Amino acid sequence: MSLLGSIAEGFMARVAGPMSLRFVFQPLIGLLLGARDGMMDAKAGEPPFIFGLLHDCENRRARLESFFKSLSKTIIIAIVLDMIVQYILFDQIKIGAAIITAVIILIIPYLLARVTTNMIVTKRKASKLGKL
Repeated sequence: MSLLGSIAEGFMARVAGPMSLRFVFQPLIGLLLGARDGMMDAKAGEPPFIFGLLHDCENRRARLESFFKSLSKTIIIAIVLDMIVQYILFDQIKIGAAIITAVIILIIPYLLARVTTNMIVTKRKASKLGKL
């Protein structure tokens, strides 16, 4: 079986296995934290997170620090929960798989929510200023 097939099979076993509700709650937490941080970015006049990260070299470090500050505890919880599930399901722990799972179910929703919220709030703020 290929590496990708093995990863997909392990991921599906986690979704159907014990503690599967985390596949609802962890993305929800990521969305809420991302929305909160996106609003703060927009109010501060910052560009959407990913765009700023790619194009603003001077502030890249500060952006990454804010990212890790917002998600550090949540990422650790997601990785530990996945390691527990791996042990229950497979009698072994693979840290790489736990990190990949955390990225998929937590960080991707966070990033999407942070960028989208920033864009929406910025656009609304600009349209309100245009009406005045």
